[in-house]
Amino acid sequence: MIRLENLSKVFPGQDEPAVDDLSMDIYEGEIVVLVGPSGCGKTTTMKMINRLIEPSSGRIFLQGEDVTKVNSDRLRRRIGYVIQQIGLFPHMTIADNIATVPRMLGWDKKRISDRTDELLETVGIDLSYRDRYPKELSGGQRQRIGVARAMAADPPVLLMDEPFGAIDPITRDRLQDEFLRLQQEIKKTIVFVTHDIDEAIKMGDRIAILKQQSKIAQYDTPEKILTDPADDFVADFIGTGASIKRLSLSTVEDIEPADWPVANLSDGYERVQEKMRSSDMGYVLLLDDQDRPSRWIGAEDIDHGEVSLEEAGRPAVAIVETSSSLYKTLDTMITSYKGSAIVVDGEGRYQGVVDFDTVLEAINAMRPQVQTRDRAEQDLHTGDGGR
Repeated sequence: MIRLENLSKVFPGQDEPAVDDLSMDIYEGEIVVLVGPSGCGKTTTMKMINRLIEPSSGRIFLQGEDVTKVNSDRLRRRIGYVIQQIGLFPHMTIADNIATVPRMLGWDKKRISDRTDELLETVGIDLSYRDRYPKELSGGQRQRIGVARAMAADPPVLLMDEPFGAIDPITRDRLQDEFLRLQQEIKKTIVFVTHDIDEAIKMGDRIAILKQQSKIAQYDTPEKILTDPADDFVADFIGTGASIKRLSLSTVEDIEPADWPVANLSDGYERVQEKMRSSDMGYVLLLDDQDRPSRWIGAEDIDHGEVSLEEAGRPAVAIVETSSSLYKTLDTMITSYKGSAIVVDGEGRYQGVVDFDTVLEAINAMRPQVQTRDRAEQDLHTGDGGR
């Protein structure tokens, strides 16, 4: 989708280039994350793709076309752009903000209105917000509108410059999850800039770790970078805990849940006692009539039987969805009452329980693959590959 060929940028008054002879291919439908230390040139690189910054030398190809010399305004209308500060026009309504590029392209009013409604629904904003102004929205809502505006003319490429960087951690994590779900539907080609390696691992299909002057230290999948860093610079940038970081690449649906006793609130104490006796877990998870997790009940609660099952035990919290990463799941488990996480589907219905043993098995399953591949590569380098 995008090819950067020997791209360089030297700013006036600077002796050293900000970007020096960068070449890379970005494939259709992938999120490619540019990550590196402050001042390494990652934002400059991204802005050269839509020529907000003009390259000093080199060429840029978009869908096979050399766009280095085409009209830059027309080029930008083919590329969506989302920035950290969002950049909504404060004097314009939400609908007018989203309609900015379609109006430039000469779309008729009905087509613009239909597209605006479609995008508001896509990013999870109620249609009643159409006539509100940016100051009336929360930071997370404004960020969603920024994404909707970038997608308004259905461009094949989105550029995202630290889009979640100015948002509180809880909202940031939720918006990241929402955007990844959205990407499964829209399948845009996305160049995403961040300084956060954990965000890069979570968001990227491929990651380009950049040194100064946007020199590529390693350009590969998150898994490959975590298991086989190209050099000490990459290893230092990743930091410690690569095995834990790899948990961001696996989801709950990738592993077998623990075998946990489950009953319904309507079953009564006798049935729950039977479930308890047939298991060595010490607790039974109670579900409501919609198969949604309701309460944890232990042996001491059953023995007394002084209150109804609806009030016995403790509320069933620490809940994750099947699409949640094992990293997020582990974090949820650490702070949970039972040291486990209850897994539900998108409708909140019970799917299973993940405990520490389950996650440890997942981590251990990763290790042999890494060791086997590393040994194979070592054999090839030493000439023992045919043995």
